[in-house]
Amino acid sequence: MTDPAKARSHGTRRAVIGLGGALTVLLTVAQIAATPAGTVRHALAATSVWDSVYSAAQAGRGDSTFRAVCSNCHGDSLAGINDAPPLKGPFFMKNWDGNTLAKLFNRINNDMPSDNPGSLTKPQVAELAAFLLKANGFPAGSKDLASEPDSLVSIKILSKPQ
Repeated sequence: MTDPAKARSHGTRRAVIGLGGALTVLLTVAQIAATPAGTVRHALAATSVWDSVYSAAQAGRGDSTFRAVCSNCHGDSLAGINDAPPLKGPFFMKNWDGNTLAKLFNRINNDMPSDNPGSLTKPQVAELAAFLLKANGFPAGSKDLASEPDSLVSIKILSKPQ
């Protein structure tokens, strides 16, 4: 025979667990509904530079900016000159693999060009990042890369998947 006290205890436990789950769902829905319109919601799953996160047109604008502002130090072929590191190929990937596009964006935004740091606009920085992605063989898509670093936190720079 089963003990009635154990049966009641088991039934109570199941009810509490069910109620807790329902309450979690209800609170999540309420929180989403209460979020003001236009608020940026970050995706739960991270994306990578292999997900076509910039447009070819944006990379083209970045190419123009690179030629005007960056090529004096990094070279026309992005191979680097003197102390300026290469921005393409294995050296670039060694330095940036696993980092986010937000980190690359902030590096360009805060430290470049080295003779006038912080002088680039955020759209120019996004265009330069798009140009670097194109130069390193990452695929273009239909949308421009965002020009706000907070929007780039979930996008990882990753080596080519095997």
